[in-house]
Amino acid sequence: MVEVFLERATQLSDARDLVRDDAEFASATALLSVHTAVAFNDALMIDLSGARHKDPDHARAVKATQMACAVKKINPSGLKHLRRLLSKKTDVSYGEERVTFDAATALAYSSQQFQGWALSILKRGRRLS
Repeated sequence: MVEVFLERATQLSDARDLVRDDAEFASATALLSVHTAVAFNDALMIDLSGARHKDPDHARAVKATQMACAVKKINPSGLKHLRRLLSKKTDVSYGEERVTFDAATALAYSSQQFQGWALSILKRGRRLS
């Protein structure tokens, strides 16, 4: 099942990277950035604990990943990026304000950083490129 979420995360990140440099797609970049991180976190949770976190409370998702990292003795430093992205999820998904290019760029950066951290963990014991 990790592969399903990893494939989804990779597709979302590829889409994010296709639009991230175009200011006309700031909202799409922001949404793709958040959902890329969610999908990578799902893959990571399945890999670490055998199940993904299904609670809609985003703070609990971060806490669950932090606890899974502690059990496996993994440095949770990448979670700061997930926290940041999830704190913006409601605004970029449902907010009444336009997403600025600068905000979208910052979210894309956080998403890319979380992706790199998650992949470094997922690659342990797996053959991922």
